[in-house]
Amino acid sequence: MFEPKLFYQTFLIDYHKMKIIPIKKILSDIPKYEKLFFGQELKTEDRDAYRRTLKSDLRQAYFHSIETFFELFFALDPSGKTTFNDQNILFNITNSNAKKTYTRIHNIAENENALDFLDKETIFLGHKITVAHYIFYFGLFSKDKLPENVFDGINESIIAIKYGIREIAKDFANREEYNSYKHGLRIIPALKKFMFAQADNMEVKISFDLSDSMSFYFKTKKPNELKMVTKVFDTDRDFCMAYFCSNLINNMIYYRRVSMFKEKIEEKEIPIPMYGMDEIENCCKSNVELQDLVWTVTKKENSKKGSH
Repeated sequence: MFEPKLFYQTFLIDYHKMKIIPIKKILSDIPKYEKLFFGQELKTEDRDAYRRTLKSDLRQAYFHSIETFFELFFALDPSGKTTFNDQNILFNITNSNAKKTYTRIHNIAENENALDFLDKETIFLGHKITVAHYIFYFGLFSKDKLPENVFDGINESIIAIKYGIREIAKDFANREEYNSYKHGLRIIPALKKFMFAQADNMEVKISFDLSDSMSFYFKTKKPNELKMVTKVFDTDRDFCMAYFCSNLINNMIYYRRVSMFKEKIEEKEIPIPMYGMDEIENCCKSNVELQDLVWTVTKKENSKKGSH
């Protein structure tokens, strides 16, 4: 019989990390890997398409890592509950309400105080700890067994984690791009270049290279109109942020795995990763000049009957 707590033993805690590392490696030397995978060198247009495919896949992995993180994060939040048992996580995830989840993510993105609940103290097994400590550093509660500097490090780490959570919430709050990938692959490499020209003589003043970009489209309230958004890939940032999300997922699951299945843990020493504000701020930093370009596309009128 499957016990709910077995979730912690079997969950793929490094799923996203293991997915994005090979993609990043292939992107670093596409000619080498295209021969390995396709048996020959690709034509220029096919190589470009393969590069976009890999970058798109990495970006999707980032969005998926955010969604996975928040599902686990909310499922393990004991706030407002008189009784709470981590072993029931399967029920919490299965019965989660997508609309409420997205609303809560949006609130975290918009409201600086939305994560204040993480600072509230709770009592667990006789230890007074914060909700954040409970979620991300489960089991590391005893000041008799752990030196004081570990707790100081955890407190500083939680400040950085809260900052990072807000940043990934901002990236996920507008889900149109993620939905465009998931539902029908509604993305196209629409633009090569974007320029600003002088109105009187059309002299180009500013030019942006959009060859490394993808455009996605979504409906508006007007039936004969849709919006198209062009985004330049920021693959280094996507990789770094997905790696950060993967680490947070690992934090939430690994320590519970250790606590519930001590006899099956092979490691003699338990790692305690600490997060730094400078590192996360650097990870969140944009590496591209041009942010989103938004276009309005109007539906073409149907041809009159008999015309060509």
